[in-house]
Amino acid sequence: MIEERIFEMSSSNERIHGYDVLRVIATFAVIIIHTSTVQLTAAPLNSSGWQAMIFWDGLARWAVPLFFMLSGALFLPSDKPFPEILKKNCLRIFTAFLFWSLIYTAISWFTSPEGLGGWKAFLYTWISGHYHLWFCWAILALYLLVPLLRPLARNIKTSRYFLLLALIFASAVPMLLVVIYYVSPRLCILGNTVIGKMNMQFPMGYTGVFVLGCYLAVHAGDRARKPIYILGIIGAVITPVSAIVLSLIFGRAITDFYPYLMPNVVFPAAAIFLLLKDFRSRIPGFWKILSDASFGAYLIHVLILDAFSRIGFSPLSFSPWISVPLIAASVALVSFTAGALIRRIPVVGKYIS
Repeated sequence: MIEERIFEMSSSNERIHGYDVLRVIATFAVIIIHTSTVQLTAAPLNSSGWQAMIFWDGLARWAVPLFFMLSGALFLPSDKPFPEILKKNCLRIFTAFLFWSLIYTAISWFTSPEGLGGWKAFLYTWISGHYHLWFCWAILALYLLVPLLRPLARNIKTSRYFLLLALIFASAVPMLLVVIYYVSPRLCILGNTVIGKMNMQFPMGYTGVFVLGCYLAVHAGDRARKPIYILGIIGAVITPVSAIVLSLIFGRAITDFYPYLMPNVVFPAAAIFLLLKDFRSRIPGFWKILSDASFGAYLIHVLILDAFSRIGFSPLSFSPWISVPLIAASVALVSFTAGALIRRIPVVGKYIS
């Protein structure tokens, strides 16, 4: 059976090449997101350049939930002892965060005209992290939940019920409230008040997409593919189009459907996961190298992007319809190369990349 095969592969640490491919394209999509937004506010609202950058941003939003799905698909079916997860995976995430957050904070300290306002501000910025390092704290939280989520995720009935709750409270209701806001702001406030009083925190947040990764890897059969593919395509269209159309109508930047847990973002991530999870490459070693370097690439790519901007190689240097993917590809090339080299540093390399 498929489920037994997945559990065997997870327990034996057998390499799943499709996951390598997914990790690489998700990292590249994140680079597209950050490339497209680095100069977004500098472009006139609803200009062609602004629309191009908001389009590329919306088209790549699926990258973040896909990262959480991948982690769920790897850790929840696995029999890897939790102390080993703490010692190996959590420690790696934590040390990498401290190292790179220190780098970004120090750069801000020395390059900002007004500095950071003293050692307390420096410490606060270091621990809170640069804007893209939030992911480290989020994935650490999910790793700590692995012993609780494993029995839930492995049982098809409980996982389906949990995912239903997550779909309702973390995804569908927030989307519905956004729509309601444009009809009746007062009714939207009422809805938010009721949801707040329910305090359904457990199926909210990124826990849902974390469990979804396991469900798609272990339980989802071929019958699930077609509806998820259809919803994925619809979601991929809705995300950028909604921002462009609503911004034109209301005359202000509206990206209310861009949050990473919106259905129109989660379904494209699920569709891409299902499409590529069983991918068989003729050059698996190539994807393995890139996959191993992807975390380092994620950590360092903002430095590379900033360096490119300083020398004038930025999205507004020429048409963002072309510049965003071109710059993102260039940043990815440098970042993955740097990530691979950092991993080769003796002793510390594996803890900071």
